[in-house]
Amino acid sequence: MKKKVTLRDIAEKTGLSVNTVSRVLNKKPYYTKEVEEKVNAACKELGYIVDMNASGLRSGSTRTVAILYDDLINPFYSYTTDIISKRFEKRGYNCIMFSNNDRSPYVDYELMRSVMARKPDGILSFLEPAADMVDFIRNAGIPFVIFGRDGAPYQMVGVDADEVYGGRIAGEHLLARGYRKIAYIGSWHDVKVCLDRQRGLQEALAAGGVELKEEHVFYIREQEFAPMIDKIVADDVDGILCFNDIIAFIVIEALEERGLEVGGDFGVVGFDNIQQMMRMPRFLTTVDVGSRDFAEAGADVMLDLLSGSEEERPSFRETHKSFLVKGRSTR
Repeated sequence: MKKKVTLRDIAEKTGLSVNTVSRVLNKKPYYTKEVEEKVNAACKELGYIVDMNASGLRSGSTRTVAILYDDLINPFYSYTTDIISKRFEKRGYNCIMFSNNDRSPYVDYELMRSVMARKPDGILSFLEPAADMVDFIRNAGIPFVIFGRDGAPYQMVGVDADEVYGGRIAGEHLLARGYRKIAYIGSWHDVKVCLDRQRGLQEALAAGGVELKEEHVFYIREQEFAPMIDKIVADDVDGILCFNDIIAFIVIEALEERGLEVGGDFGVVGFDNIQQMMRMPRFLTTVDVGSRDFAEAGADVMLDLLSGSEEERPSFRETHKSFLVKGRSTR
């Protein structure tokens, strides 16, 4: 059996002290780029792998942050996670990803059990906690940040945008472009961020003398898709706000298959502006929360909690305003 490579082996190979080698591998400050490259080269040559379990037992830290999702399909998740993980890496933390695979829009016990078994130092969640998980999460004693969602209802730390405002500017745009029969296609009926965007749309329409009818409010995760589209076509709906851009693209494709023209017969506004992240089949009118700043704010709040910092940061919703990106999916 091959002898296990130790920090002392790396120190002897590089001519550095064990303490210096340890600082480099744990990304602690005060070493040069040249020293880092020398240590990494020796690790690669000798085949050294950090034993995270042993390190965690000694230090009480695994230097990992768990990130939770309801699915791994939405490009908004991958874009923001890329920014977040790079910010964590600079501070010596790695990320581990968990998904509940569309089981629900909430962090439930099954998901938390899987996460806690890996003993992360912190948890950043794109999901709100289920009601019966709030006390469980608080009592776990692990820093927990709800990202992209309002933490206030749970008395937890949250990093979120003003979603009502985002829905409002989308509604104002639809009215300004002459759309009068408006529908909203959300995700889940009981998720606050979805309902906030819907509320913003309703406020904008009411101010313009237009009603958002209950029969024209849909939740795509809970309803059959084809009947939803049939209802929109049968009722001559001409303007649609979708909870996110993925839903918007799906809806546009379905309506065009029925012979309707986006930007002509109907207009669609999405949310998230994922077209800034990758090439999409068309340029969508969408609401952008300021995704890069948003992701950096989420990472920084988590890093503050991990470091024990008590510095008060202004909330993202106080310092940033969502804005409309005009594309070709509206007149």
